[in-house]
Amino acid sequence: MQHSFNRFKRALTGDGMRYRTLGATSLKISLVGFGTCQLRMVPEQQAIDTLKHGFALGVNFVHTAPDYEGADELVAQAVNESGGRVLVFSQGYGERSHFEWLFEMACVRAGKRHLDVFGIACVEDRERLGENIWGHGGIIEFLLEMKRVGRLRAIFAESHGTPEYIASLIRSGVFDAILLAYNTLGFHALSYYPEPPATFENIGRNKVEIFPLARAHDVSLLLMKSLGGGLISKGKAFQPLARFSKESIPIPAAKMLRHLLQDEMVTAVVPGTASVEEADENARAGFTGLSFSVGRVKEVAASEAVNVSSREMLATLCTRCGHCDKLCSRNLPVSWLFRDAYVATIRAETCETLDRLQYFHLHQNPKAPCDGCVDVTCVCPSGLDIPVELARVHTTMLELRERGLLPRTPLQIAALIPKGPWPVRVIHEEVPREQLLNSVARCSFWLENAGTRTWTATRPLAGPEGLHLAVHYGEHYQRVSLRHDVEPQTRTHFVFEILCSPSPRPQRLLVYLSSAATLPSERGHPICDCLVEVAF
Repeated sequence: MQHSFNRFKRALTGDGMRYRTLGATSLKISLVGFGTCQLRMVPEQQAIDTLKHGFALGVNFVHTAPDYEGADELVAQAVNESGGRVLVFSQGYGERSHFEWLFEMACVRAGKRHLDVFGIACVEDRERLGENIWGHGGIIEFLLEMKRVGRLRAIFAESHGTPEYIASLIRSGVFDAILLAYNTLGFHALSYYPEPPATFENIGRNKVEIFPLARAHDVSLLLMKSLGGGLISKGKAFQPLARFSKESIPIPAAKMLRHLLQDEMVTAVVPGTASVEEADENARAGFTGLSFSVGRVKEVAASEAVNVSSREMLATLCTRCGHCDKLCSRNLPVSWLFRDAYVATIRAETCETLDRLQYFHLHQNPKAPCDGCVDVTCVCPSGLDIPVELARVHTTMLELRERGLLPRTPLQIAALIPKGPWPVRVIHEEVPREQLLNSVARCSFWLENAGTRTWTATRPLAGPEGLHLAVHYGEHYQRVSLRHDVEPQTRTHFVFEILCSPSPRPQRLLVYLSSAATLPSERGHPICDCLVEVAF
């Protein structure tokens, strides 16, 4: 145990990225790793450039998953192009046969028969769904067997479970690392507290109970949601549409990450990273200047500034504890209204709100939820002025809806009539409506497979046939690949860029969902109705 933490101290000397030991293994990981879920929402080349820039700065591990819309293959490509050794924390789920297949696919992407690390996605959800985790012939048995035969060096678990549940994972002796949520707010954009028997994490108790327990068992802690899912620090890859917190001095991402890394019980932070600028800032948070360094006094002052700003943010942000939901005289789901507003305005949160929990589905009245309420029975245990803050949220959401910046509501989605051989519903699109001369404009689509056939990706591991977006802008044409298979009634993102160059006549942007068999020469004969047509 002491030997492990002596290695930790030695890793904090010198220049550049610092590294810490992963649990009781001999693997070294950088103090900062990258979360890759957001890569689904940026162009492919930006995703590759982001990862490679981080690798060049010493980041040597990333977390990914097979349901991140092809992020695992982008990671594999970036690792291959960078030429360095990067630990890919991929994870699996499902019954053992499917879990084994995901493990083997991770090996194929890595180009070898063994993996440094592999894990289980949201273990508590796997158990709740009845998947065989701990029993005979289960997932744990498989992972331990892979370790025994030398095909796996380390096992991790991702969990949003209660402290009691995470403690049981640590005490099991199976896991070398736990990926769990922690930040100075005590919650994040997706936080919620469901009715029993469902459970959810308690970030405050994680710090008090889980951190020392993990240290005692030599299990590494990897912190996700370290930036609050975008609530704490303003993202650089996605421009927030609004901020509801009122801190006097904003907290830069690097300052927050360095603050968390001061705790020697934390092995690494894993912030979502989706642009080169974010990669640069996040990676450098793991450079010199931490505990045991000559900059100790400066770091203490910076940490106090983080604590002050965090306390200020708590005065105007809903924790989503659900306490007020039971007290509202109008039976409003107050905490869920706040939650969707935060997710919609941050834009960096990748787990979109369920349709039935959208703000304007829960509250369809154009007036503010608390407008005219004379029987104010809601009480916030954190001191939040609910009517005032909810009115501020409502004003912002009305403006965003007017500007077309919110996903379609369930009623609007139901009104869409998908047609063509590949039926599709456009849940949300972001397309520039004005010609931005001599600039690159980003377009994004969130599409639902409304048919009965699976959309097959065009990437090599997914098969030779597939779908893509056919994009026509003026005289220019491009294909935008589908990055993963999309089953019926599920959704995916397409993101691409167009160069808006001067033209003496109006330019049209046309976007189609097309088959892999459609050639550029056939651009005048798309196989599907146009998804969008914009004239500049």
